[in-house]
Amino acid sequence: MTEGNDHRDRARILRHLAEPGAYGIASPLGCGRIALYRELSGASLGAGYVTAQAVAGLVSEGLVAWQGEGRRARLALENVCAAQPDQVASQEKVPEAPAVQFDERESPLLWLRRRSGKDGRPQISDAEFAAGERFRADLTGAQMLPRTTMNWDAALTPDERGPGPRDPAGASDAAIAARQRVRHACDRLGPELSGLAIDVCGFLKGLDQVERERRWPARSAKVVLRVALAALASHYGMDRGGKPPGLTAWQAPGARPAIPPA
Repeated sequence: MTEGNDHRDRARILRHLAEPGAYGIASPLGCGRIALYRELSGASLGAGYVTAQAVAGLVSEGLVAWQGEGRRARLALENVCAAQPDQVASQEKVPEAPAVQFDERESPLLWLRRRSGKDGRPQISDAEFAAGERFRADLTGAQMLPRTTMNWDAALTPDERGPGPRDPAGASDAAIAARQRVRHACDRLGPELSGLAIDVCGFLKGLDQVERERRWPARSAKVVLRVALAALASHYGMDRGGKPPGLTAWQAPGARPAIPPA
């Protein structure tokens, strides 16, 4: 790790942790890096990795701190002043890293979220986007999608000689739990909506491709997809809007629970 990259990681950590709902955790892959996340409508979305050396330097300076212990520990800002843009800019001058370019054609949900409709608002809401990304994360964690890159997790599976588990008995606990979450979500959606959600969120099929394969009218896939995403957001509890969960009825003023006789 060069000194310039270390400074870039320091500035990136401070910028990330200054955002609402942002935090960092030790990488679940056990590679020694720190994974950055941000909570969006109840879901945690990944924002990349930084080196442990850069984090340790900021911790020693009192700018960031670990909250909690063990695997539940989260990295957060310790000094509120570190969130100010002028404080970040006061770090040593290093060349800015090139902006990350996203291929909007890869993710249909990202394309819909960044495109405005006739009313000037995004075609899917933040809760619907987060619900679709969470469903995609569960599909990936359940190992239900085809692998296109090297399987670096092969050494973590019970069968270390092969590319990964070939049967449910060889799957990890995390994969089994992800499959259970996918099954519950599909039961909530039903057969028609679950198939569309898997095609768009999992296999990243475009809406025009879905309409051709299913012989649907033009521009109908977007309407059905929004129904599926709204159902997913309700299933994951992302559409509550801050309302307290579990409140089903109101009682009259002064009401008291009845105590049955002994």
